[in-house]
Amino acid sequence: MTVARFCAVFGFSLMVFHPAAMVAGERSADSTNYPASYEGGSLPLRHSKVKATLGAGEVVLVQHGQRIAVPAARITEIACATGVRRRFGAAVLDVVPYMHLGETEDHYIGVSWIRDGDAGGTAPKVEVLFRLNKGEYSSFLAGLERLTGKKAVDTNQSRTTVHYN
Repeated sequence: MTVARFCAVFGFSLMVFHPAAMVAGERSADSTNYPASYEGGSLPLRHSKVKATLGAGEVVLVQHGQRIAVPAARITEIACATGVRRRFGAAVLDVVPYMHLGETEDHYIGVSWIRDGDAGGTAPKVEVLFRLNKGEYSSFLAGLERLTGKKAVDTNQSRTTVHYN
């Protein structure tokens, strides 16, 4: 009797507390939220945390109540890169050989798109750069590629040109 009761309670809890059944706020079954940091670009956002949501044919950026929706069909380029930098106090952390404790790796994703009404290409593209943690980086990049149908360019592996105004 106790084994049957345990199985019933366990099965019920799986149905009730399953992650797909726990829909909260803006999140739906076909959208995924990613915490990122806005590092720069041509959007009127602060250089701080931003929530990026992929789904329903668009990328939605939300920061401090400001919402920017970008249709996936308008995205023209996706770039990704990683950068290694020295941590504060790296000399102390580098005491252990071959561990590289004094270094940290940052993960960046750049996205470019054409604004609405710019079919003629007269206005400049919108470009943004996000920094993500290691755990969110690969899934956000894969989601962007799947949503847009475009392959990301790894700027660590290819030549890049920087244009200054």
